[in-house]
Amino acid sequence: MNAILFPYRRVGVLLIGALTVHASSTYAEIADFDDLALPAESFWHGPAAGASDEPDPFGGPLPVKVGAFASGGVDFGNEHNLNYASWSGFAYSNVTNNTTPGFGNQYSAFAGSGNGAGDDTYGVAFGYNGIANPQSAAQVADLPYFELPNHGILQSAYVTNTTYAALAMRDGDTFSKQFGGTSGEDPDWFKLTAYGTDALGALLPAAVEFYLADYRFDDDTIVDTWTLVDLSSLAAAKRVYFNLSSSDSGEDGMNTPGFFAIDDIQFVLAPEPGSWLLLVLGMIGMVARFRRTR
Repeated sequence: MNAILFPYRRVGVLLIGALTVHASSTYAEIADFDDLALPAESFWHGPAAGASDEPDPFGGPLPVKVGAFASGGVDFGNEHNLNYASWSGFAYSNVTNNTTPGFGNQYSAFAGSGNGAGDDTYGVAFGYNGIANPQSAAQVADLPYFELPNHGILQSAYVTNTTYAALAMRDGDTFSKQFGGTSGEDPDWFKLTAYGTDALGALLPAAVEFYLADYRFDDDTIVDTWTLVDLSSLAAAKRVYFNLSSSDSGEDGMNTPGFFAIDDIQFVLAPEPGSWLLLVLGMIGMVARFRRTR
């Protein structure tokens, strides 16, 4: 009798082992922008290939090109207004100038390069709205976003200030106040908030906050290095949206330049949801063959 039962025990062990391996089989991925070719000290801000045309909200004769570009399997939203050569959403850059202030240097990371040795290209995001606590997907739809591939599970990303925003906060300019004020005691701040929507487009309840500048306490800080931000609370997100807010705001909105830089977005790819079923069916078929030949 033991000889007859042995094949069934063996198949059961194999089935349990295979399912265990399958459950833990995730694949680490990274979107680092280094797969996007650029000449040295340059940037790309659109329009994206295959972008669709939308009317210019300012009434210009040419359309706004709405599309996306991809890096490491992640799609980054981009809007490019042909009337003004302006953009919003995501661009990418390898500009290293972290000393020149002003709008003309909007594509430079304050860290002076991409994250990590030899990593030259990084993402730059522009755009924000004044909604502090969005309650629906519609309230984040106009923000910069990236979209993960199917079965992508978000883990983290590196972020830093752009030179334009950092120097405007540190020194002040025509539109922005010097953080801390003349006394150095003003509790200023500049915050990045990440939101997610799931595969059905619903807004997730979690949000991730990260202060790109913080003068609220004794240790005044303007982030000038690539800093790892844990985004795992947005693991259920298909799209991830980013908003910026600042203590330096007025009736017309935020005075701090609405830019930040991002690099090395880390996520894992889970196996296809139905693949475990094929495995189980195969194992059941094996058991059936053992039974017929018993």
